[in-house]
Amino acid sequence: MATSATIAPAALSIDPGTAATLTVSVLNDTLLVESFELSAVGEIAAWTRIEPATLTIYPGQTETATVTLLAPRLPEAVVGQVALGIRARAVEQPDVSVVGEAVVTVNPFAETEAELLPRIAHGRGRKRVRVAIDNRGNVPLVASVAGQSDDRLGLSTPTPDVAVDPGHTEFVDIDLRPVKRVWRGEQVTHQYSVLLSPEGADEPFVLPGSYVQERVFPKWLWKLLLALLLLLLLLLALWFFVLKPTIESAARDAVEEPLAQANDKADSAAEQADSAAQKANDALEAVGETPEPVEPVATSTTTDVDIRFELSDAVGGAVDESDRWIVPANSVLRITDVVISNPGGDFGTLTIENRDIEAPIFTTGIENFRDIDFHFVTPLQLAAEDELFATLDCARVAPPVSGAARTSCEASVLITARVITKTG
Repeated sequence: MATSATIAPAALSIDPGTAATLTVSVLNDTLLVESFELSAVGEIAAWTRIEPATLTIYPGQTETATVTLLAPRLPEAVVGQVALGIRARAVEQPDVSVVGEAVVTVNPFAETEAELLPRIAHGRGRKRVRVAIDNRGNVPLVASVAGQSDDRLGLSTPTPDVAVDPGHTEFVDIDLRPVKRVWRGEQVTHQYSVLLSPEGADEPFVLPGSYVQERVFPKWLWKLLLALLLLLLLLLALWFFVLKPTIESAARDAVEEPLAQANDKADSAAEQADSAAQKANDALEAVGETPEPVEPVATSTTTDVDIRFELSDAVGGAVDESDRWIVPANSVLRITDVVISNPGGDFGTLTIENRDIEAPIFTTGIENFRDIDFHFVTPLQLAAEDELFATLDCARVAPPVSGAARTSCEASVLITARVITKTG
């Protein structure tokens, strides 16, 4: 004979939510008075409670403990057979350990909840509501869905049969279709019910509901249309009888006097020109000379240019200065946009300057951005022979995200401008 543990009964069935009692017997076949610690093992160990949890047994003697088994009334209580073990481990001789086993059969149970969403629906025509079916049992739920209503309301569902797994919820659509529309008058309330019939259930679930059918044209619609019509008529009258005549009169008054003055000046100038031309012709004919040619009117040409400066400056070194862009003779440079790039995120000061002006045109700290665009509504203008350039004074080089460390700050400037040159 050896140390052993047995469970009685060796097989039993339980209903979830109902407790069952078993007895575990432990035989001490060692030569010492030994204490045995009892613990449950297996998939349903969490369902058990052992009293007492420790047995003190003399050599050759047997002691018993009570095991209470309570399966939760939840979907997690899976239907079927599952093994339950009770381990008895000697305290003084840990290598002495035995396990008693029993077979537990978990019985199925059904628990269903259903709800109509919404219970009171509002609409003017076809309306869709939903039935939420919640399976709280541990076996799949198979049910049929049907509806009942009076002859004024049609009721149907695209899924008359539904299957819901344990611990899950399914939604079934219910379509409500009034036979007639309510164009005018008071709203109409339709009573209906949805029947949910699970397989094996004695009675179906009855879910009552109401559908409030409202009139197609609400009462306030006619008042709104009348108010809009009156407002439209008022606006038309205001335009034709007040605003339009006032605007036309003001426009005529505004242009009448300047137009008359311009016509008078044009007539006077034309007369003077005719007289001067006649006198010139007479004088030329008298002396037999020809007039000098008329000098052409001065004109100008416009050219779009992009000016780029690349700058690189080491910390503590001399300020890096770019090449100089010189404005051509007889021209002006009008700057409209400046784009500055600081791809490395370095720290320092960038300046855009004109050699002929002491104060810089533009100065900024490059640590405030990576890329920035300045647009000038009023262009910056440089005269002929002015020299445009940029400088960079590096304060600190930003550490690289990857790769080798850099030893100097790097920045670039793109200037968009127009060169206007006088010709003729």
